[in-house]
Amino acid sequence: MSLLSLTTKRLKAAPWQDLTAAELAGLFAPKVVQWLPDGFLAQGSDQSRREFLAAVSQQAEVAALRSTADEGIGLIILSIPKAGSSIRNLGYLFTEAAWGQGLASELIGGLQAHFGGSGVTLSGGVMQENAASARVLEKAGFTPSAEGDEIIYSWTAGG
Repeated sequence: MSLLSLTTKRLKAAPWQDLTAAELAGLFAPKVVQWLPDGFLAQGSDQSRREFLAAVSQQAEVAALRSTADEGIGLIILSIPKAGSSIRNLGYLFTEAAWGQGLASELIGGLQAHFGGSGVTLSGGVMQENAASARVLEKAGFTPSAEGDEIIYSWTAGG
């Protein structure tokens, strides 16, 4: 099940390599990446962003999220922590202009439909200060579990 087949009412997954320099800059804006791992924070040029995503793509499936107007407004990253595991570590982000429109909830619902019946567990860590992301996952039925400075949210598709 490739992420590139993921679509929702307002989002369509696409190759991240097709994002323009301006779209990538919006996705790596300081406010957008403030709760993400350090690697996201250190990318100050188009070349460094592309090299970073290429490296992440060696260990995870990475896709851009495009709006109905075909604008690159998000990224989704799914990694498999261990070979043969049914767990997919979930990461996603949206440009500031896309915040507050319910797109994160729509994305999570789309992922749940995408993996429905597969037995896959989606698992995403959220820093305790990032209340908005926590609410999105809780509304979608993810179960929280505290682990250090973050809370791990998990949801398992029936299989």
